[in-house]
Amino acid sequence: MIGKILKVKFSDKVLAALSLLALVLALIPLYRLTLYAIPRYDDFGYGINLWKEQRYGYGLLTIIKAGYDTALGSHYSWQGTYSSIFMMAQMPGALGFQYYFIGPVMLITSLVVSVFFMSMVLTGVYLKADVFKRIIFSVIVTLTLTECIYTAQQGFFWYNSGVHYVFMHSMMFIMVGFMVLLADAKKLPARILLFLIVTALAFVCAGANFVTCIQGILLLSGYIVIVLIKDARKVIWYLPAFFVYMLGLRLNLFAPGNAHRQSSYQGEGAVAAIIDSLKEGVVNAWKFSGPIVIVLMIIAIPVIFKMVQKSECKFRLPAVFTIFSYCFYCTGYTSSFYSMGNAGLSRTWIAVCFTFQILLFANEIYWIGYLVKKFPGLSKVFSGHYVLYYVVALFLMLFSFNRIQDKIGAVSSFGAYYYIHTGEAYAFHMEFMERVRIIEESDHGVVDVPEYAYKPWFLINRDISDDPSQEENRMMSEYFGLQGLRAVPRAEYYGE
Repeated sequence: MIGKILKVKFSDKVLAALSLLALVLALIPLYRLTLYAIPRYDDFGYGINLWKEQRYGYGLLTIIKAGYDTALGSHYSWQGTYSSIFMMAQMPGALGFQYYFIGPVMLITSLVVSVFFMSMVLTGVYLKADVFKRIIFSVIVTLTLTECIYTAQQGFFWYNSGVHYVFMHSMMFIMVGFMVLLADAKKLPARILLFLIVTALAFVCAGANFVTCIQGILLLSGYIVIVLIKDARKVIWYLPAFFVYMLGLRLNLFAPGNAHRQSSYQGEGAVAAIIDSLKEGVVNAWKFSGPIVIVLMIIAIPVIFKMVQKSECKFRLPAVFTIFSYCFYCTGYTSSFYSMGNAGLSRTWIAVCFTFQILLFANEIYWIGYLVKKFPGLSKVFSGHYVLYYVVALFLMLFSFNRIQDKIGAVSSFGAYYYIHTGEAYAFHMEFMERVRIIEESDHGVVDVPEYAYKPWFLINRDISDDPSQEENRMMSEYFGLQGLRAVPRAEYYGE
């Protein structure tokens, strides 16, 4: 009897269906919480041009003009990340605060689609795995990046921050997927289409945040070398994308605004920045992984074993692969050390965390592939998806989750569910709408508004202060056309 229970297992098809169901269920609270998201101070600053333009009608020309004006102004005054700034200018709240949720929905969707797409492509092209195995693995990777994002607050529910890091890094993931498909395309029409997509995405990624734009050019250059070795004739399809990327990179890195922005910080030399980046990679490794990520990697072991068994890849020199992976991951810190003298802001680490987690799974595949090729008998250990294995893994995940002190920060879907379930998100959103009403009904002088009583962490990092000269206050004042704005204690405002 016990022997029969131990032998019960899922088929690839059933496990793929269950995996997709798990992904959908995990995303529901994240999407639900987007309805309560509100603009924050940078949203008002970058969205003001769209707010002004849309009053005369909203359409493609409005989008282009608002994005161009905002990116051009930033190019000379603050930074050259033209792709990010163009998207920041499209702050949905400028069309009406009831539409702000569209931004967070776009951020969550872009990450889910890009990670799933890239994982499906890479496991299909290089491991030659069947569609069901690829789905299982791709869901695990997608769940890891969405659930264990470094900060869901700034990655999913703050449009300005999320579009700069989550959306742009997602564009890089999509570019990688299409780069690989381009080399594998057989028909000319498909190759031309993929060529155009890769070239367009190269320009987008070149104008992204410094983590994305640097890692993107490294990936594109490295893949060109791989294509050159495998079939030099196909390199011609990648060269336009490379030159477009370099043009965009020059536009980004040499913008006059970068010098202005850098004057606010004390950066390091190139050598010191590289050394400190390699050190910082070790310091943050556990922050970007942790018990939940480790359990998800354990869950992935059986499907990885099944995928690498029939793969033609040799998986040579796994230690070298790991060293290169680590160095690539550490490039995420280098630009921050070079320009600011530190490892970067917490929202910068969102993109670094994504790269780290993707590379964790890449190394897991590579090392398991190496072991299977070296010791063929190992493949028998994980010859199927045994039900008991996944039951034990589920209990291990629940135990790990129970031991984590910051449960909201550790699993984004739980955090979203918590703020919805407690009613904090709804109450906070209503307080924001009350604040908007007070501002719109004011005489547009110096306006006092009550401080928030509810501050769900996923939806707000800090409120405006009682000082109208503070940056947060000034941005919101300018957006609403006020002489000044300040937040006062609720008891003071309501005369309690």
